Amino acid sequence: MANRHLARTLALQTLFEWDFSNGEHKADDVLKHIKKEFAPDFEDQGFSLKLIEEVIKHHQEIDKLITTFAPEWPIEQITTTDRNVLRIGVYELKFSAEIPPKVAINEAIELAKAFGGDSSGKFVNGVLGSIYKEMIRKGEKQSLMSQGIKEVSVGGMIYRQTDEGYYFVLILDAYDKWTFPKGGVKDSENEEQAAVRELFEETGLKKLTVIDYLGETEVKVHKPNEQPYRKMIKYFLIEAKDKDIVVPQVSELKDVKWFSKKSALDTLGYDNAKDIFNKGLDKLGLK
Repeated sequence: MANRHLARTLALQTLFEWDFSNGEHKADDVLKHIKKEFAPDFEDQGFSLKLIEEVIKHHQEIDKLITTFAPEWPIEQITTTDRNVLRIGVYELKFSAEIPPKVAINEAIELAKAFGGDSSGKFVNGVLGSIYKEMIRKGEKQSLMSQGIKEVSVGGMIYRQTDEGYYFVLILDAYDKWTFPKGGVKDSENEEQAAVRELFEETGLKKLTVIDYLGETEVKVHKPNEQPYRKMIKYFLIEAKDKDIVVPQVSELKDVKWFSKKSALDTLGYDNAKDIFNKGLDKLGLK
């Protein structure tokens, strides 16, 4: 068992007893007893105790998040094990800058499977996954920077419905590949506003409405005289009520066109763009 996983296991056992006793049992004393009984030779450099103390310190904020993202389960009705697995997972996901989000989620799922009931892993995955998606949507620095992501852009899958069917906008980029329009976010904008502005600037379409969020992709950016870095691109499903395209006179964008569903799938030049396109088709009921 990896050291950090064992440390989280000890933290869970300690938090279980702390919670079960309504905080009457001091967490550090409980941890000492548990380590003596189950891992006498284990040295975690204080990781377990710090995790326990931070979870207890933030537990009211953590419980509010759990309640928000699992509204059908009042916090007191969640089993003691699942409740404290979630507390550990939410703390590491939202409050710890040291733990990558996917590690926090995966570790919590493993704890839930090992110590909870048959559906605990699925329940914990659902709650933490929802919290993480919200973090991504808001572009929370802690979540992104902990993954090495230094830049966030927004883009969109623009569609137009006609009597003949659906049509979609693609751009021809500087690498001669067809993909979705996208660009950066200004300080004064939220991501949906930025997506509408960027897509207008790259297509000339004025009547654009954000319909849904499609997901994100990651790319590695290479710039002259700079170290490569990772960028996240968040995509929205966007409906256009007008059809007249204007190709901007910029070097990084060579052409903009409407495509049918089949021709768009055949023309898209990047696998991650095809994945986003298929998600958009699913949202539109066109799969």
